[in-house]
Amino acid sequence: METTHRLLSGDAVRVDVPDATALPGGTSLAVLALDGAGQLEVTSGVEADLAFYLEVTGTTLDREVGLREGRTLRYGRFGGDPQQGVGWAVAVEGHQVYGHTVPTMDVETLAGYLADIDVQADPLGPVLTPAGRTSWSPYRTQTLAQVVELAPAPAVEGTGPMGYLLDIRRARTGQLQAGRSAGAQVRGGLLARSSGEERHPYAVLESADFVTYGMPGSEEIVDTVISSMAQVSVELVR
Repeated sequence: METTHRLLSGDAVRVDVPDATALPGGTSLAVLALDGAGQLEVTSGVEADLAFYLEVTGTTLDREVGLREGRTLRYGRFGGDPQQGVGWAVAVEGHQVYGHTVPTMDVETLAGYLADIDVQADPLGPVLTPAGRTSWSPYRTQTLAQVVELAPAPAVEGTGPMGYLLDIRRARTGQLQAGRSAGAQVRGGLLARSSGEERHPYAVLESADFVTYGMPGSEEIVDTVISSMAQVSVELVR
């Protein structure tokens, strides 16, 4: 099964998981550097992704204000706590761009920084172009989170859900070089298992353009995840 999403920077990512029964959702995440105000983590997804985010954080977007380019900023106290920052969202056609601020940032300041960002709609996901007092953080990479659902295995006590999360992180193109990365050569690059010292085991797939982490839904299926990721391909759409 194959799906394509767009990172917030505009790069398109094609994800192919041959043994997947479903590839639901897919959210893009990046971090903006704000002059004089630290950083702002930004996520994009569909309405269902925003609804899940609001549910797990206990946030209600019960107020709104217009932005200069005509879009509407919906906002509310993050977690419903007056001591926390502002949870917020902006609709971009069929997608939502959302996140939350630090406690010291009010909605007027947030709206001012968002006004410095050019936002363009795209069927694969919105594209953000920072300008003015905003830029992409040099310390955080563009990321895509993609859920993978697998066919149910024969009932085994304690197995847990059959699925995993692909945490796909943009790398410098061409950074994968022979002799510098460890792992077995597979369809999509070099595949390795996390060290035994890790609290929660996972798989790592390195390719020329991405480093992809396969995070199991439960520790008991890490071997299943590694087997699945041996056929995974994550590619930059050029």
